Amino acid sequence: MLAESNKVRSIVFIGAECTGKTNIAQAIAKRLEEPCSNEYVRQYVDQLDRPLNQSDLEPIARGQIRIEDEAYAKASKYAFHDTNLLSSILYAEHYFDTHIAWVDELFQSRNYNHYFFCQPDIPWKADPGQRESPQEREKLHVQFESILTRFRIRYTTLEGSLEQRINAVLETCI
Repeated sequence: MLAESNKVRSIVFIGAECTGKTNIAQAIAKRLEEPCSNEYVRQYVDQLDRPLNQSDLEPIARGQIRIEDEAYAKASKYAFHDTNLLSSILYAEHYFDTHIAWVDELFQSRNYNHYFFCQPDIPWKADPGQRESPQEREKLHVQFESILTRFRIRYTTLEGSLEQRINAVLETCI
């Protein structure tokens, strides 16, 4: 769906765990009265009574696609995304040393207009079942930077307080 039209701009907030993606995505969507797709893996993990395993990767990717498309369909001007399929690709590599070909292909066919790369300059907060550690956040940050480069994705770096991040988004693409 994201590749069908240019009337709605898809804005993605990407980055390692606990870098403020959810806060900025929801705040900017609320301010502009536009939809925001959440990070599907959070919902998925909350319904499990076990740790994630490799068999969860495809349902997570399908769920991420669905919620991105739902936000896009509701948008009038912007659809904001608290991460996207790029995270699914990175986490499949990081945790399971695998690739899912259809996810990689679909990701490259989708139209995301702008990426904001959230920096790990805010305090790390524990979130059992969702986050590992501040050290893991630093490793994942480097991996996100690498995957953005690998896919030749241009992005704007977001750092500082929530209000500074909101102002940067508004100045950059609104």
